[in-house]
Amino acid sequence: MLSVNDHLFCLLVTIDAALQAGAARVTVVLPTYPYSRQHKKLSRESLSAARVGQIFENLGVSRLVTLDIHSKEIENSFNHMRLENLHGAYQIVKQLATVADLKDEDLVIVSPERRRGRAQQVLRVDPRPAARDALQGARLLARGAERGARNITGMHLLGAVAGKTVLICDDMLGTGGTMIKAMRVLKDLGAARILAAASLPLFTARAVDSFDAAYREGLFHRIIGTNAVYLGDEVLGREWYLSADVSNLFARIIWRLHHNRSLGSLLDDRSVIKDLLKRS
Repeated sequence: MLSVNDHLFCLLVTIDAALQAGAARVTVVLPTYPYSRQHKKLSRESLSAARVGQIFENLGVSRLVTLDIHSKEIENSFNHMRLENLHGAYQIVKQLATVADLKDEDLVIVSPERRRGRAQQVLRVDPRPAARDALQGARLLARGAERGARNITGMHLLGAVAGKTVLICDDMLGTGGTMIKAMRVLKDLGAARILAAASLPLFTARAVDSFDAAYREGLFHRIIGTNAVYLGDEVLGREWYLSADVSNLFARIIWRLHHNRSLGSLLDDRSVIKDLLKRS
């Protein structure tokens, strides 16, 4: 199996081959932006997220298309290359509608990020005051360490979840330590049913085994991810996992770019989500 760096270098060679062949412009469609979590320095470490984009830009890429980039500030490191950041929210909400009532007043959205509003940024849905609740995790970020359960010192909740259906939202799911910790906190606080959604479900290390154990324990009901990340039957065959298809979203933006059409409606999906909520 090729590593992230193997795929990245193959992509760089392909970009150069296209430019050497006389391509007028090159657009890179990168559903999962590599090294996106390394977007800030906590010690003497690389700003890899910025450097990857600068490599693309210096090579001659004019535009990069990705999904729910971990930090929008990464775009600030580019001089000329344009970043088009898509959202998988609509597709995730459609899957959510198969396992939960979207109009249920007892559906609460929470986020395991320190940045309040991650739930709204990822799902862009806040139809009820309860949706503004946020689960905040305090993390000890060791140099180069995975953000697993061992990095969390504690969590506290803003809002009430007792007797409610809770949806945990995040942009990326790695080892799953933070999310499982959040599920346990919510369960202890009386949540009736717990769902989770992540645009980029990487399931690194032993994440699948960890979620298997959490599911058997009854900590959660379903996890919704997108096919922006390749997942094999090891994940897709799990009872607790639902996949949202974002292929059409990328196909539409590629078509619009090719025909020089406006991208605005694809980059802001709030109106189509509101329509979906009205119809559900």
